[in-house]
Amino acid sequence: MHTVIDDLSNQQIVTHPFLFKMLVNFKNNSHQLKAGQYLFRKGTSESHILYQITTGTGLAYHTFTIVPGWNFKELRAALSHDPYLHQTIQSLSDDNIMKKLGANFKPEGLFYPDTYYFMDGADDMFILNRSYNAMQKKLNNAWKTRDPELPFKTPYEALIAASIIEKEAYVEQELPKIAGVMINRLKKDMLLQFDPTVIYGVGDKYTGSIRRSDLQANNPYNTYVHKGLPPTPIAMPSMAAITAILHPMQHDYYYFVADSTGNSTFSGELNDHNKAVETARKNRWFFNFSLTKYYLLKYIQNIT
Repeated sequence: MHTVIDDLSNQQIVTHPFLFKMLVNFKNNSHQLKAGQYLFRKGTSESHILYQITTGTGLAYHTFTIVPGWNFKELRAALSHDPYLHQTIQSLSDDNIMKKLGANFKPEGLFYPDTYYFMDGADDMFILNRSYNAMQKKLNNAWKTRDPELPFKTPYEALIAASIIEKEAYVEQELPKIAGVMINRLKKDMLLQFDPTVIYGVGDKYTGSIRRSDLQANNPYNTYVHKGLPPTPIAMPSMAAITAILHPMQHDYYYFVADSTGNSTFSGELNDHNKAVETARKNRWFFNFSLTKYYLLKYIQNIT
């Protein structure tokens, strides 16, 4: 406790260390000291400072946010760059990390996107453990209230589907509608043909646009080649995506295409879908042309 008092005095948090020591002796609670980083308001009384460090009140926490749509590689990279986390997993393979968590699945999609609070010095496995357990709890609870007659045998299959629509939807409000398209295609034994699965299968070779060869690639994530769901999730889905896939909008749409604003046009027939695709392409070209014209005019204005 004497070291703590000296530290508080050196940082000018305690201005009368001798009196503070007397207060500690009077209360006889130095054995209750709670380690950690604390936030002390300016002008905090010394009796309240003692109360904080013996009760753990006002501990300073750091935050780490897992973003919906991240894949596990992105999560590992974010953890490795966090300056407040103790790094323990750099030398571990993905499989070894999952073994430490007591899981038999591949890591993709199994960590719940949220903001997690931790104290300085906590290790990266603390975040992974909390987010993994959170996903298990939320997914299993959501599974219990799922709509009837969904084409999923397990919560894990629903998680795979949720990860795909998480990556496919630009607008959160469209998640249930896109989920309905997926369900309709699965029930009709159609190829899903969802672009994010193709991109995931291409991996680091993805250049920003899907090539014809990508659509023809024979990898298990290519839903243009293989029917049904891919073998694992492709990202970490939000609760909104999980809810959407377990309670999809009921409709007769089998196709959709997003325009330049991110909103989608849904179609029940292939001919209508092809027309919508052509319109979306024209609108995207006009949108990109308008942006180019805007920045060109700004550039001319700046140099004249």
